[in-house]
Amino acid sequence: MRVSGKTIQYNSQEFNGIFERLFPHMYMLASRILKNEDKGKDIAQEAFVKLWQNDTEEFASEKALQAYLYVLVKNACISQYRKEKNINNTSIEDGLVVIEQSFLNEILREETYKLLHEAIKELSPQAELVMHLALKGYSNEDMANELQITVNSVKTVKKRAYKKLRELLGNQFVTILLTNFIQIF
Repeated sequence: MRVSGKTIQYNSQEFNGIFERLFPHMYMLASRILKNEDKGKDIAQEAFVKLWQNDTEEFASEKALQAYLYVLVKNACISQYRKEKNINNTSIEDGLVVIEQSFLNEILREETYKLLHEAIKELSPQAELVMHLALKGYSNEDMANELQITVNSVKTVKKRAYKKLRELLGNQFVTILLTNFIQIF
């Protein structure tokens, strides 16, 4: 396989790095669509096996490779849906529309989640920890107890973290992200 003009062997550190970066996203995507973590993991693994088996593929960038994997995962989810529903191609139309919409929503969510977490990694270690706890739905009091600091310290760290995230991502983007992710997690 070639990515950005570079040949990548399937037993190499480069491939392992790609797998480690992309597998969690493929796994989460399939799990959310199928509403089953075990099936999601199987489908993500199958996508990488298919990638491995088709070693003549060329991708302009890792993003192009990721898009290819998304398509493999989507197709595998559709196949799994058909198998579970034991229906033929003509009667699956309504289910496919739901899967297509779900697939696009989940890709958007996954890509947004990835951007947010990359930005959070740019924060100080304490701010990073506070933001992860906030995304998990912890209250300021719960964070203070967990981190053994005062509630006012939590508020100060969050305020600085939000300011830095606004610088990194932009005001409107951060507002949308935080609103969506605090509700999700």
